[in-house]
Amino acid sequence: MVDSHEAAARPRQAHSGRDRAVAFQAAAIHSKRVRRLRTLIIAGCALAAAGLVARAFYDPFSKLPGNLSLASTTLNGTRVTMEQPRLNGYRRDGRPYDVRATSGVQDIRQPNIIELSDLEAKFETSSRAVVRVAARRGIYDSGKDSIHMMDDIRVINAQNYDIRMKDADVDFKNGNIVSREPVSVVMTTATITANALTVIDNGDRIVFDGDVRSLFNPSRDGDPAEEKKP
Repeated sequence: MVDSHEAAARPRQAHSGRDRAVAFQAAAIHSKRVRRLRTLIIAGCALAAAGLVARAFYDPFSKLPGNLSLASTTLNGTRVTMEQPRLNGYRRDGRPYDVRATSGVQDIRQPNIIELSDLEAKFETSSRAVVRVAARRGIYDSGKDSIHMMDDIRVINAQNYDIRMKDADVDFKNGNIVSREPVSVVMTTATITANALTVIDNGDRIVFDGDVRSLFNPSRDGDPAEEKKP
């Protein structure tokens, strides 16, 4: 004869077993959803990173400075070669500057740097005289808005001076030019040499430093020397 308590316990045990099975199935479904969501997140991050890399390599021209114009470009690996690049902008005093070169090269891994060849920069002094800076090579940094010039540099203010340098940094924001290499400055009535030089006040003042020597040669008629192109 079956005990009444055992008979009553059997339905409860069966019900408890079904609850455990349902809970286990729900947990399994939840775990599967979590794994799927995690996979989708990882895949999404990977695709986003791949998109950024692809944009850098397949659309390298998007990295060019906004103030740059050019005649044509070619891409070789990570290097963009530009023909007749031109850069322009405004200094802190509102006066414009203009930089032109025969060619330029930019590595898309360093989008703010452009290597320029046979370049010439122009800007105005506060007295509205035009200063022309020419060099065989230069490195333009768009982040600093400056150029490091090298090889056969000339800074010409037709009304006042003709400076010759080997190496110079040109800051377009304030119009300053700094050279830490020996320099030679030819003016209307004198020639000055020094170990270093700084052109300040937008080209209106020159400060010499180190072994400064002067040779005075008064002009007969007092007229400014004629500008000679490099």
